[in-house]
Amino acid sequence: MNMQITKLIFILASFGLLQGCITTPGMPVFKTKFNVKTAASPAPGKDFKLVTLNSNNITKLSPERKWHINAPSKARGTGGYKYRIGSQDILSITVWDHPELTIPAGEFRSPTAAGHKVANDGYFFFPFAGRVKAAGRTSQQIRMDLQQKLAKYITNPQVGVSIAAYRSQRAYISGEIQKPGVYEINDTALTVRDAIAKAGGLKSIGETSLNKEAADYALLSRHNKEKILIDLDALFRKGDNKQNYVLRGGDALHIADRDRTEKVFVMGEVNKPGTIRLNRFNVTLSEALSDSGGIKEESANPSGIFVVRKEKPADKLATVYQLDLRSVHSLLLAEQFSLRKRDIVYVTAAPISRWNRVISRILPSLDSATSIDNLAK
Repeated sequence: MNMQITKLIFILASFGLLQGCITTPGMPVFKTKFNVKTAASPAPGKDFKLVTLNSNNITKLSPERKWHINAPSKARGTGGYKYRIGSQDILSITVWDHPELTIPAGEFRSPTAAGHKVANDGYFFFPFAGRVKAAGRTSQQIRMDLQQKLAKYITNPQVGVSIAAYRSQRAYISGEIQKPGVYEINDTALTVRDAIAKAGGLKSIGETSLNKEAADYALLSRHNKEKILIDLDALFRKGDNKQNYVLRGGDALHIADRDRTEKVFVMGEVNKPGTIRLNRFNVTLSEALSDSGGIKEESANPSGIFVVRKEKPADKLATVYQLDLRSVHSLLLAEQFSLRKRDIVYVTAAPISRWNRVISRILPSLDSATSIDNLAK
């Protein structure tokens, strides 16, 4: 008799435990008509603001992103671009009809070896002309200067000046780029776009996905300590050549890593819970669910798809968006709803799934009690 009373008390206690644990698995249950109501459930308006997604509010919540392509224009600094000679550059100088003033390259001498090297002080020496300033000047300016100085000794001298080797000016590229390094600047303007192309392009987050490039911005540090922030998204996606600066000698272009906070979190009844990085086109709710392996059809509650968001940093209450995926039309709503960084996507479990999980935890205890009861008989 005492054993039967003990067994009855144990069973009643188990059912009491079952009532308290039915909502234990997973995160706190949102109080909606689709969920089991408990006294501990938060009430909308106190802990969070609940918004049900529908065809009437989806366009306001996720306005369509329009990409404006800018009209073609020149890169900044390309207008009238001229290479300015610097120290260590090598000049090739020819005085027509006066071979004695022209150092022949010869069969085994390259133009670089036969040229005139600009010294560290910015000057080079030329017969009859003496020391000639080269630093900061163009080849055309040097040609005019040589002709004027040689005119004292030669009648109507015809002089040709070209650059045999570009050595004075370099740009430095670092950061999230395939081939960071030092890149030469010559008589063809080197723009930000050209420099990134020469460096092998931007690194990507994923395998080879063009939509998952890691960088959004680049920092251009001029030799005069000027700092310029370049919007790579506007440059590459929108064709904004205002971001396409011409690099100068001594410039450093650093490709910044994409903000590590730009990710969303997918949890609950999905096959692959985890984090998803946002790309330049953002990620929709349907993409997030798909990238997470889809919802678990055998255990998920299709009416309990939630997106938890803090609309503004100063907001004390979170906004919870609820989507009911039981209708085909809701799939279109999920595709139109764009996620933002730090959003939390949570798929709740169906009530029967929570019941089964609790039962699976209780049954071993009931089996043990039955075994003890059998032994006691």
